[in-house]
Amino acid sequence: MISYGSAGMNGGGGRVRKASGLTLAQRMLLELRPQITEQRANRSSVIAHEGDHVSHFLLLLDGWIGLSKALYDGQTQFVDLLLPGDAILMSSSGASAAPFSAEALSDVRYIAFGEEMINGPEPAAARLRSHLVSSVAIRQARMSESLLRIGQGSAEMRISFALLELFVRLEAVGRTDGQKFHLPMNQRQLGQFTGLSNVHVCRTLRRFERNRVITSADHIDIEIVDIGALCDMADIDLDALRAEIVPTLPD
Repeated sequence: MISYGSAGMNGGGGRVRKASGLTLAQRMLLELRPQITEQRANRSSVIAHEGDHVSHFLLLLDGWIGLSKALYDGQTQFVDLLLPGDAILMSSSGASAAPFSAEALSDVRYIAFGEEMINGPEPAAARLRSHLVSSVAIRQARMSESLLRIGQGSAEMRISFALLELFVRLEAVGRTDGQKFHLPMNQRQLGQFTGLSNVHVCRTLRRFERNRVITSADHIDIEIVDIGALCDMADIDLDALRAEIVPTLPD
């Protein structure tokens, strides 16, 4: 089972809300298991540890989750970020352990469900399988773009790409206001996501602000002022990035 940090639980589970705005995956899960329950975790709690014996999917309903790897000396690297609507397989029945930890970067709501739910003959199970396969392809595309810049890019390129990736993904799920979005990560965590030190992150963000590329409030509310300049620094075409990393399945 996924191991939940008791300090991170907020009142236990509850019935998944059947309000409007449910994601495609939520609707299919509710069709398969009307009584499925959601879990909650508080900011900074660890939902699953690297090395745990798990065979569950995790569907994020609200909030942000960071997936991280750790070295023996305690240094960590975020290998991906889950945003609302994202699903991830926290290892499988054929693997011995979870390859990463899952940490709540904000207060989160999510559903944990087993592989058996996607293996049935129901039409909803088939649609859910297709949806999850699509999610894997999108994640691979996203991570390959990020890895390219971490391996070959400057601090400027890495951070500009990270901001654009998050903006595009949040825009797709209605979590932006124009070109503004909330970033529930401090500079250390942004450095862990981009492979940079706190100093590099701080200096780069300050330079972006001086040059009126972005503005920020309390380092967590970001507004992209000059999206063309940010795209040039990240070496991307914004429409091509959207096509590559934003799901196109119908809601």
